[in-house]
Amino acid sequence: MRAIFAGTPDFAVPTLRAMLKAGHEVALVITQPDRPAGRGRKLGPTPVKTCAIENAVPVLQPKSINAPESVAVIRHLEPDILVTEAFGQKLLAEVLSVPKLGGFNVHASLLPRYRGAAPINWAILNGEDRTGVSIIRMGREIDAGEILEQESLPIEPDWTAGDLAGALSGIGARLMVRVLSEVEFNAANAVEQDGSLASFAPKLTKADGLIPWRKTARAVHNHIRGMTPWPGAFTFCADGRTGKRLRLAVLKSAVAEETGQSAEPGAVISVTDEGLVTACGEGSVLVTELKPAGRRGMSAAEFARGHMSDVPMRFTSDE
Repeated sequence: MRAIFAGTPDFAVPTLRAMLKAGHEVALVITQPDRPAGRGRKLGPTPVKTCAIENAVPVLQPKSINAPESVAVIRHLEPDILVTEAFGQKLLAEVLSVPKLGGFNVHASLLPRYRGAAPINWAILNGEDRTGVSIIRMGREIDAGEILEQESLPIEPDWTAGDLAGALSGIGARLMVRVLSEVEFNAANAVEQDGSLASFAPKLTKADGLIPWRKTARAVHNHIRGMTPWPGAFTFCADGRTGKRLRLAVLKSAVAEETGQSAEPGAVISVTDEGLVTACGEGSVLVTELKPAGRRGMSAAEFARGHMSDVPMRFTSDE
């Protein structure tokens, strides 16, 4: 089939590759505009754009896919289908009406649960032990269309959002190719979502990464997992040697055995070769990997050797 694919991050790349491998004619890839990245803030292509260029697929990077000039390009190509995955823009009815067989979306949750921009993050933040991928027919309401395929996946206890995204992206690619075959031969089985069971996964910001030490150890650990790699879990503390206030990205953690009940939330209870045992509102977590602002990531034990003094260290949630 003649297809247009709209997507942006690494998560969407396996589906684009799978569509090409399955023999679908991807006439155009639509992705977000190049944005500054890295320490030099140089403009860089999105992962989907890079994949498209590698496969000699034309690329369109509009500020809005719904702009008249974008819609004109899509109409000119006369696509059979439009596939979207983590694209980052809402598609209006004028765009969705163009493809002959409709628009389809790969969504990283078991819909109707976790509709919205950050389903992977929120599944981990909320302590879910299972999530999945849904392929839906796109309609007027975001993530509320008919479900054509769905597959669940257990969430490993220490997976980060990045780990889970990697596992789900392959499932999404496989399911999307299956749906395209079903749609092509008019064999798709669509099921309406039960809107009464819907929950939502709103877009996250960098500020959301601030670690809430007063919550339970499990909730703090889930927060760190759910914010990794983006928007990034972070906290503050005073440098034990200089007194300077530090901002730290917390990259890895685990729920610790210590109760931490006699210490203020955020206080470092003990330092081990494995990391920093840190009190929470209930229980404690073991912080194992940190990244001071502007520096490389390091083990928490290494950080402690360079920044702790005889004064007990305490992480805070104070901006």
